[in-house]
Amino acid sequence: MRILLISDIHSNIEALKAILNKEKDFDLLAVAGDLVDYGTNPAECVEFFMNYKKPLALVHGNHDTHLINIYRNTDWKNVKGKDFKWVHENCWKLGEEHVSFLESLPDHLCFEADGWKYMIQHQYDSSYGIIESFKQFDNYWDEFSEYSGDYSRRRLIFGHSHRQTMSMLFGEREWINPGSISYRRPDDPDKEAHYAIIEDGKVEFRRTAYDRSVQFKVAQEHYKMGDMMETELQDFYFFFGPAKTSRDPLKIY
Repeated sequence: MRILLISDIHSNIEALKAILNKEKDFDLLAVAGDLVDYGTNPAECVEFFMNYKKPLALVHGNHDTHLINIYRNTDWKNVKGKDFKWVHENCWKLGEEHVSFLESLPDHLCFEADGWKYMIQHQYDSSYGIIESFKQFDNYWDEFSEYSGDYSRRRLIFGHSHRQTMSMLFGEREWINPGSISYRRPDDPDKEAHYAIIEDGKVEFRRTAYDRSVQFKVAQEHYKMGDMMETELQDFYFFFGPAKTSRDPLKIY
């Protein structure tokens, strides 16, 4: 079996398309949440999954939940100027059908493949905690997995940290994070889309380049209009600008 594992899409349709163009042959698409926010094409990303017809394991992430809360419970249509964020821009680009789809996504899902039992969930805790012991692993597995009490070969899949990593614990316990297809943390200079392939039980981390200029140009337009929070623009300049772009939004390319 061949699994394409991705996470933290963040409304970045260019990165999603680049991975799908490169990895055309897989049996299951597993997605560890955060479809929206901090990107320019939320509707296209959500609609891709709304219309996806092949086997799919998809859970929601904290940014999906955040957008739902903003959309449902705030006066986001009247947020302007320096208070305006990417989440508000995403709300303008989404409709009821998109938000309802995000609301329908589960916290976690379980599946089996090639002798391994999997559980996929966006994050381990409310922050950026990780599992560091086999006892932590077992406690978490027993609390959330539908395979509770079954301690044969097990893997947990997380997203959230945007860090491509895999940890092996005693007794064939593993947890995997494919990284973000969209953006890095400030200490990671790589700007490609990160993901993983799991084929016949073997995990391989991969990366691919994509057109970041689409996201960058939207940030430039917001800067020229003066209609978005400065730190939101700084993030985009850093994540999607040229390789040596600083976080300074005052420099227009």
